[in-house]
Amino acid sequence: MINHHDDHHAHDHVHDPGVSSVSIVCEGNLDLEKANIWLGTLLLERSDDIYRMKGLLSVQGMNERFVFQGVHDIFQGSPDRPWGPNEPRTNKIVFIGKNLDAQELEKGFKGCLL
Repeated sequence: MINHHDDHHAHDHVHDPGVSSVSIVCEGNLDLEKANIWLGTLLLERSDDIYRMKGLLSVQGMNERFVFQGVHDIFQGSPDRPWGPNEPRTNKIVFIGKNLDAQELEKGFKGCLL
């Protein structure tokens, strides 16, 4: 599942009208090395357009949820609490920025799944 949101909600500060978000939600286990390479390349090429990203990931070989966040060209992540016994291992990631191509982001992310 992929969602693309234009940011039109009310706040006490002004948003750039070109800012939007792309959310990707999918099941499957992630190859962490592939994901690191993909995210690093994406941020190197698009650091001016991607303001923020964060996610909760199901990484192959890990019993813990993997939580990560990034701002422009810097990102980091670490294991979180263990997945619950009946909790679906669902990946959830959101990108916030401008000129975001939802299909390109989804294709790149899903290319990191095993």
